[in-house]
Amino acid sequence: MITYDKFTVSMIDLEEQIMKNLLTVTLMAGLLSIPSMVFADASWYGSIRTGVASTPHDGGGSSIGVSDISSRWGIQGSSAVSEGLTAVYRFETMLDSTDATMPGGRLSYVGLSGGFGTITIGQVWSASYNSVGAMTDNSFAYGDSETIDRIGNAVSYSVSVGNMSLQADVIMDSDTKKTGDGYQIGATIGGLMESGSIAIAHIRADVKLALFDINDDMDDEVVSPEDLYDTGVDKTSSDFLVGQYGIGDMTMYLGVGKHKTRNDGCDNENNDCVTMLIGTTTFAGIRGGVGDTGVSYVFQMRK
Repeated sequence: MITYDKFTVSMIDLEEQIMKNLLTVTLMAGLLSIPSMVFADASWYGSIRTGVASTPHDGGGSSIGVSDISSRWGIQGSSAVSEGLTAVYRFETMLDSTDATMPGGRLSYVGLSGGFGTITIGQVWSASYNSVGAMTDNSFAYGDSETIDRIGNAVSYSVSVGNMSLQADVIMDSDTKKTGDGYQIGATIGGLMESGSIAIAHIRADVKLALFDINDDMDDEVVSPEDLYDTGVDKTSSDFLVGQYGIGDMTMYLGVGKHKTRNDGCDNENNDCVTMLIGTTTFAGIRGGVGDTGVSYVFQMRK
């Protein structure tokens, strides 16, 4: 210990503080040296998607009004870090073209790319969407693929070898006690019969559930931890298989998805807790363009 007038300083604390300051200075120096190099190759982009749509209402009837169809803007870029190694980054947020607001984020990640593939960290397009969703979800306006389109808190790895593309995501949410809160795997094989391709995907996620105590007064404005009881963990999984084939300007696709949710912590007295839930989804559709007119079409079915 060192004592000087009214100040007492621990040598250990002093050394730790010095090391933290040096580390902060080093990191700041590294970060400050990046922007001029990285943002020189940055590109801004955006898409304003506004239309007039008829919206049905509960109880019957519908109304016609201005509607936004997934407008967005973003910035992305890359920069060479060393020979054979490139830093990549992207940030993209939603736009509501009906009132010029930004309701939420879409993508935000940084990563490294090289001969080994690409590793990204942040909110990314998921492995299931890049494989299956790319075939079965052609526009937000027409339907969805039942895959998870974007996932946050993700560490993602992707690689392409010949006609095969592979992606694997691990969800690592620091707010939970588990290191991994789920994962996704997706793969696409192209070049089949010249213009055909097949995609498969698997999704796994564990979600801890809690319900209100049915014996408690539910009129309370503030819910205390005592008003909740653990109902176990929802272990959800989905498997997809989709194939597509192109003929001229037209592409046809057909696929199936199987979904299973299991909860091993159900209480027999809790009627809201489902032990096992199994479902199947079938996809079919045709999409394409009309010559050089710039007009495109899509017909799809999801059951």
